[in-house]
Amino acid sequence: MRRNVIMIISALIFAAAIIYVIKQSETISLLQTLLPEKIAVFKNVHMSGIEASSEAWDIYAKEAWTGRDKFVTSFDHVTNATITKNGRIMIKGLVARRARIAKNKDFEIFRSIEEDKNDRYLRVKVDFGALANPPKQEKNFSSLTADYIKFNPDSKKALVQGNIRILKDKLTVRGEIATLDLNLNIATFEGRSSFTKRDTKLYSDSATAFFDTDKVDLSGSVEVEQKNKKASSEAANYDDNSKTIIMTGNVVAVIEKPKSLMKEESAGKYKSEEAKKALITRTHVKCDKLIIDTESNDAKAYGNVLVIQTSKEAKSDQAEYSEGNAVIVMTGNVYMKKNDDWITADKVIVSVDKEIFEATGGVETTFKVKKGSR
Repeated sequence: MRRNVIMIISALIFAAAIIYVIKQSETISLLQTLLPEKIAVFKNVHMSGIEASSEAWDIYAKEAWTGRDKFVTSFDHVTNATITKNGRIMIKGLVARRARIAKNKDFEIFRSIEEDKNDRYLRVKVDFGALANPPKQEKNFSSLTADYIKFNPDSKKALVQGNIRILKDKLTVRGEIATLDLNLNIATFEGRSSFTKRDTKLYSDSATAFFDTDKVDLSGSVEVEQKNKKASSEAANYDDNSKTIIMTGNVVAVIEKPKSLMKEESAGKYKSEEAKKALITRTHVKCDKLIIDTESNDAKAYGNVLVIQTSKEAKSDQAEYSEGNAVIVMTGNVYMKKNDDWITADKVIVSVDKEIFEATGGVETTFKVKKGSR
């Protein structure tokens, strides 16, 4: 009997020794491949993270599990989630195919996963004011969708990738890669991105958005679309507060119909056949700087202004179109040409509705007389 007990104890010690050797050896990876990835699985869960005696995050999901390294907790089919910092909600209403929270507080969100690509969804509401440095008092949540989001509330930095769509008030932002540095209150967009508000659309190869000032700097093949008007430049600045777009560097604007710059009642004032014909004629405008008012549709051009429409040309230091009275004012070394005739002046006022052309200051008219005419 005693001998059997000794044999059993010896066998247990031997087995324990083997297990210890296996765990301490490099062959542990082979053993791990035989074990399931999920070591603890929870169904229909509600889980909260606590930091400094207050709730830091709150998640509802159909399934939650922890891996072997216990470094990351994963949530599948997230139905709702909230992230709070210093007692203020920063992110709410999160719905995603998968979310992961690491011990270093990295928060990752996925629209889809490799093993289930057909099930795709990710949407969340973000209070960028709460994330700003310092935080804004006003609470204003923006809708955000993407393929992937990675965020750390301590570093206040985030990476957003794939099919990005941000809806902030009436501004819609689309892109492929965005890096957010909330310490500097900026978001940098890489690749072709677009910014749309009402009837105005802006496109660029790269852009930087400033949360604290509601401005966007755009560069690289910048394009602006406004109804039947299109403009391109090397760079532009959009200011949502002043409702202006300032375009610089090889500015070229193409207007399919001049009435795109005015309301319907103003367009109806065009009576002459020449004016009506102009409504269906493309107008090209080149200048050093173009300022577009996104509210009134007024436009101002500065520096080496050149306007071309069929056989007519106009040059000046600057030009300004006013929607209210349908008047174009060109000032500073004005040069206007139609067919073979041209006029130079300090100032030219064109009133389309009254069909009046008025030139003032140093007016000089030149015209060619055809051979044989008397």
